[in-house]
Amino acid sequence: MLLAKEGKLIGFPPVTGILTRDMSIQASDKAAVCAVVVTYFPPASCAQHLTAIASQVGKLLIVDNGSSEESLQPVVACAPRLGASLVRLGANRGVAAALNVGVRFAAECGCAWLATFDQDSEATPGMIEEMLRVVQSHPDVKHVGVVSPRRVDPRSGFTVREPGGAHSSDAWRAIPTTMTSGSLVNLAAIALVGGFEDALFIDYVDHEFCLRLRRHGYRIVEASRARLLHSLGALERRRFIFKRISVTHHATVRRYYMTRNRLILWRRYWRREPRWVLGDVRRFLSETLFVLLYEKQAHSKVAMVWRGLRDGAKSIGGPFAA
Repeated sequence: MLLAKEGKLIGFPPVTGILTRDMSIQASDKAAVCAVVVTYFPPASCAQHLTAIASQVGKLLIVDNGSSEESLQPVVACAPRLGASLVRLGANRGVAAALNVGVRFAAECGCAWLATFDQDSEATPGMIEEMLRVVQSHPDVKHVGVVSPRRVDPRSGFTVREPGGAHSSDAWRAIPTTMTSGSLVNLAAIALVGGFEDALFIDYVDHEFCLRLRRHGYRIVEASRARLLHSLGALERRRFIFKRISVTHHATVRRYYMTRNRLILWRRYWRREPRWVLGDVRRFLSETLFVLLYEKQAHSKVAMVWRGLRDGAKSIGGPFAA
């Protein structure tokens, strides 16, 4: 599958009827928020994470990407108790496709915001309320495209900060892009710029979406006091020369997706977002070095990096073809 041109998203029908919605909602109005949680062979802790999310939003949707009956059973069991809806896609169609199911569901429910979650992320008490409060306090409320929490790795306690950006107040700072999990997305902005790009499948779906939002004048902000417990791979802190660095130990195939989609975004956005692209090139080089130095199956992972570079140069999207 070849990627469509920027802005021409594969498999995403238009979302209508939400562009004119009044965005000046109250911070405590959780009814305006729909959460979507994407699952794929979810761990047992997923039911706990769903419970933490459900109490903070008006609607909760679980979109499953082809999990086995056994692995999904705890989620199926807790969904009625939480008032959650469950959509089973029957196969792994990727993170972007699953998120777009959530977009359509939220729009049909009349919500103004979509909170997006991975299955291994847990919302801390008051997280959504704090992010809505940041929206209310922002000087350009109608152009807030995404609000991100600060993400804390539950095993190490390390806070993963988004690179770049600048502090604008005690409550929030402007950032160029952010990860999907835990983010609060403006549905009116999605109606204008389009949904998540299916062809990227997984990894950098979130960054591409943020960059597209920025192109249309929307802002990405981080809520300084909102916290999400989120595992970034199997995060490990190591010492490299004179500083501490993070090693994620992502699965081998994830190195393919990360590299391929990075290259696609570099080629697409280097003129409009040169600072972000240059920073990400630097992160790519350092991550590849740390894979070689500290991770198991390093040679297999670097081989996947090479294949990702090759396919990214050809703008090949979709799931990995072994």
